[in-house]
Amino acid sequence: MKRQMMVAAAAVVVAIAGCAGPSPKPDPLNRQELLAFAGFRLKVAVSQEDLEQIAGIPQRELLRVASSSQPLYIWVDAAGCRCYYVGGETAYRRLEEIGWVADKE
Repeated sequence: MKRQMMVAAAAVVVAIAGCAGPSPKPDPLNRQELLAFAGFRLKVAVSQEDLEQIAGIPQRELLRVASSSQPLYIWVDAAGCRCYYVGGETAYRRLEEIGWVADKE
């Protein structure tokens, strides 16, 4: 009985692991997927005030923001997702590795 349960549990684990597979690659035409894949963090405008604030930033462009410590990169879409993506140098380098071309939409 104990052995049958162990065999059944092992079969379930193998079945679940087989379904997981490798993580899918992002759609190269979907900027939001590319940003998330590279490690940028999604931030959503919750209030009207938040939305107005991000609407004043150039839209759908990868921008470098100078900060007191390390550079940050931001990509804003106030009209579409009402959100923005923020990432550091590591996320930016990943974008370069996967072929992001910031000046072409």
